[in-house]
Amino acid sequence: MPRQSRRPRWPYTVIVILLALTGSAYYWLFYDNRMPTSGSYPLDFKAIRAEATRIPGPRASEIEVATLSHTRVPEIAMVAGTSWNKIDEVRESYRVVFPDQSIIIDTGYDARTAKAEKVNSYDSAAWQRLCVAMRQASLIVVTHEHNDHIGGLLTSPDWRQLLPKALITVAQFNDTDRTLPVTWPKGSRKNFKPITYTHLLAIAPGVVLIRAPGHTPGSQMIYVQRDDGQEYLFMGDVASNADNVRLMRIRSHLVTDFMTHEDRTAELLQTKALHQLSVTQPGIVLVPGHDAAAIADIERRGLLVQGFRL
Repeated sequence: MPRQSRRPRWPYTVIVILLALTGSAYYWLFYDNRMPTSGSYPLDFKAIRAEATRIPGPRASEIEVATLSHTRVPEIAMVAGTSWNKIDEVRESYRVVFPDQSIIIDTGYDARTAKAEKVNSYDSAAWQRLCVAMRQASLIVVTHEHNDHIGGLLTSPDWRQLLPKALITVAQFNDTDRTLPVTWPKGSRKNFKPITYTHLLAIAPGVVLIRAPGHTPGSQMIYVQRDDGQEYLFMGDVASNADNVRLMRIRSHLVTDFMTHEDRTAELLQTKALHQLSVTQPGIVLVPGHDAAAIADIERRGLLVQGFRL
């Protein structure tokens, strides 16, 4: 009888290897969230509270929030290892209201910039109120230098009036991001002097800037204590979503490595510190950068007021 030819096994081996590589890449892109084996992020609330007392005067009575846009994105992109269900990511601006002044935290972006980023909806009326609020504000600060946080300041028709009261850090001033580019108005950089600080900086009674580079070189968090003692921590994109903190899971590698070019080690250590803070200090309101559901819940609890009441 003629001998039957044996089929080569290498095609099956190649297929198995390709499937393994594809699965590993998929896992790494969307599920990997390995914590660093060493290091920590200093989030010393005793020191933060002490810094908050450094500037005397009446503290804020309330905090308002203006919602500029909504965008639906897969949850797994923003919180690694979760689901592919789409969640609502918002772009917000906050107005910290004192008896004698106001401070704007984050300035959103104008309609043209929002359209370029393909948002699902945009509130032009909220943008107009934000422009008025920035003109009336004593100070303007941003959690970081991406254009959905600093863009409203730089695209405002009143930027010449606004820049002298904007506390932009050296890192925020110098960073040029490749995916969310910030364009400073022509001539604005010549006479503008950015600020610098080491870790903590009080800017008003009960308000403290906290350096947190990682998401961007100029990333920072902002602590606010109201006159009734209620404490807030505006996390910016250190934690875009509440589940970043709750689950200790940061954005996926697809986002951090290929879209926003973040320092994942710094981000993971900061998220771990925030998770520990949420356990040991549950009374502090942790305000995420873009989580529509979490921010709406804070509003329902009466801790944020929707809309700028000018």
